[in-house]
Amino acid sequence: MNDIRITATLSLDEKHPDDAYLDFNLSVDGQYLHEVNVYVDPVALVTSSTISGEFFIYTCDCGNPACQGIDDGVVISHTPDSVIWRLKNPISWPTDEPRPDWAHDAEFTFSKANYVQQVATSLDHAKRLVKGFRPSNKIWVGPDLTIEGLLALEMPMHGGFFVPEPDEYAVH
Repeated sequence: MNDIRITATLSLDEKHPDDAYLDFNLSVDGQYLHEVNVYVDPVALVTSSTISGEFFIYTCDCGNPACQGIDDGVVISHTPDSVIWRLKNPISWPTDEPRPDWAHDAEFTFSKANYVQQVATSLDHAKRLVKGFRPSNKIWVGPDLTIEGLLALEMPMHGGFFVPEPDEYAVH
């Protein structure tokens, strides 16, 4: 099995020091899979923890993966014990250039327990960072995501999405 590590960092913007940005850092087997200007979408990442499908986990800071030359998302499959990623390597490539000769399809298999734990821990850490630090201007927390949206983002429970309501849960 492959080893996935996900962390969250909060950094000041170099051009506007009163602004900050939240970044999810995702590595597989100790290596980052994406270029510097590519971001991890926290909503897609959290959703991928229980649902199979194609997710644009890697994207542009504007929310449009095509801006960074990302044409294909990460195809995620779940088994009872594992989470399998299938993706293009490199993840992003300029659209006006042919893909390099070394480009290939990659596949990674993660322990489901570790995958879910890494996603949950990084989401919790991101929320704590945002709650504990308030620059005088704004915090970028993800493409098309507000601070309130990040704070409301929850890990799926019991294999589905549940939204807590008074004294019960509603399935969506």
